Amino acid sequence: MTKEIEHSTTVSVNCPACSAVNELDQHRNIECEKCQKPITGQKYGARGALPAVLAFTVGFTGYGLVDRNLLDSRRYPMELEYAMVNACTNGDINVLPRGLYESKQEICLCAVGKTVEALPYNELDERKSELKTVLSASAKECR
Repeated sequence: MTKEIEHSTTVSVNCPACSAVNELDQHRNIECEKCQKPITGQKYGARGALPAVLAFTVGFTGYGLVDRNLLDSRRYPMELEYAMVNACTNGDINVLPRGLYESKQEICLCAVGKTVEALPYNELDERKSELKTVLSASAKECR
């Protein structure tokens, strides 16, 4: 079957004028069978990767917007969570031994997690004054 395709002199082409499918013999004048307009002088083949890249970009961007705004509205931005854990862990001016520092860091990670549950990010603008209180109470619970 492969040899038949390789040695075939006919090609299926869509007419650029009317989009009709034409079986063409490569050794004669080529015209559309439906509208009789010449098909020669046109470029045929794949359209390239642009439509696929565009579809992927639109889909990925849409997913990101939905994910950020609808699916995980409780979660704080990564930068804010990091700043909260860092402030909690390093808020002391006393130098701590490594073991105590790691223990404190675990408590702070737990406290930020509980704070996110108690005070979702989508409510933070209205309840900003509660953030420090909720974080402190969460840290006490995590000890």
